[in-house]
Parts: sequence; C-alpha cells; structure tokens
Amino acid sequence: MELSARSPLAGLQQIEPSELKNLPCILVTTKEQQETELAYYRDIVGFPGEFLCAETLEAARLLAVSGRGFLPVEGDSGVVSPDSGLVCIPLVRGGKQITRNYCAFWKKDNSGYYVETFAEMLKKQYKADE
Repeated sequence: MELSARSPLAGLQQIEPSELKNLPCILVTTKEQQETELAYYRDIVGFPGEFLCAETLEAARLLAVSGRGFLPVEGDSGVVSPDSGLVCIPLVRGGKQITRNYCAFWKKDNSGYYVETFAEMLKKQYKADE
C-alpha cells in the first residue's frame, strides 16, 4: 500500500489492516464499481475505516501524497520514486503478506492459437512475480 512519506506510519516495515482504522482507504474505481470495490476491501481485506474514491491512479496518488488516506496497490503498480512523496509498505495479516488470487478461464472447445498464446503470456507474467 502507498501513503504519504510524511505520515507517522511511513517508517513501518509492514502494516496490518487494523492499524489503518483512522486513515481513509483510497480506491481507484468507477462510480459503477464503487460498491463492489468497497465491499471487497471492507469485507475481504478487512479495512475498518472510511473510504474515498478516485477515478484514476494519478488522482488517488494525489490524495495519498496530500495525507488524505492510503492507497492499496497490487503487484508492481509502478515504482514509487523517492521524490514522489509516497512510500510503499507491505500489507500483512498475521505477519504474512496479503495476496490476491487471479484466475483465467475459457471454454475447452474455444481454445485456439490466440487463447493459448494469451494464456502463456499470463502464465509467464505471474510466474515472474512469484
């Protein structure tokens, strides 16, 4: 997760969702997906506080750098440079980093060159991140 380098939490090596109860969670989402995203981060990830929504990553990062909240990010969301005003801290539960599983499905009889090539690209991308 990303938050302002000026935050009192910025020096932590890792952080639990419960430690963020007094800081709003900033979500990047469209108006149509807000309720789904809010439910996921509240009920599944376990963020206990308030939520703010932004329609772009840039707008969300501006909110975070100004100290308005923290931004949950997944994987390599783009390197946070030292002069960006943001720090990236691993989000953990019980000392283990929180992860999100992704699955790809397609009908067996809908397989072909493009589907197989795309599946191989996904496999390579996610194996590199393990």
